[in-house]
Amino acid sequence: MPHEFDVNDLLEIMDKCREYEPGHPLGRPYMSAYQIAICFAQDHPEHPLVQELRVGGAQTGERRSLAQRIAHFLSAQAQTSDSQVDGAFISHQNIVEFTFDNNGSPVRVSGLSGPGHSIFRRRPAS
Repeated sequence: MPHEFDVNDLLEIMDKCREYEPGHPLGRPYMSAYQIAICFAQDHPEHPLVQELRVGGAQTGERRSLAQRIAHFLSAQAQTSDSQVDGAFISHQNIVEFTFDNNGSPVRVSGLSGPGHSIFRRRPAS
């Protein structure tokens, strides 16, 4: 099966995270799959998955989203030993609402009862 995404496009989005400060003791900031999906849709509006899927969120009424596809793709990437992707998740404990700004349109995270919210960053150099 061909790759749905070019991992370098997604790494570039993570590299452009405005909060990144080289030399910060915690390293690069993590970005959620929603944040990455929003940026990917802006940077690649003609990509077939951007054309086919919404970014995601509770209000879409759909079970498939661009954020979900990116999370699955990056999670698989993070599990390979030579990957540049570092993955983790934020616990949903005590989170009532999680909302992102998609160019002025709020995107409220769906599925807060699940195992956590996927976050990713470029893996620190070893």
